[in-house]
Amino acid sequence: MYYKFSSFTQRLVGATAAAAYTPQRSDGLPVHLKRGYPDRMLYRTTMALTIGGTIYCLIALYIASQPKNQNK
Repeated sequence: MYYKFSSFTQRLVGATAAAAYTPQRSDGLPVHLKRGYPDRMLYRTTMALTIGGTIYCLIALYIASQPKNQNK
């Protein structure tokens, strides 16, 4: 994401859109894994929590859909 400057502001700070946004390098890694080990751990933790939460929600829906046993 880059900030859109007016031409007057660009002349003051010397900024261009290309200079503000350069996350891509030709090393083949996705942008969200560029900083190495901490990014990998954050990504894996996020995916594990997402998958675990999805499974938990599906189990909770299954349990909630079962009729309750009413013994009189």
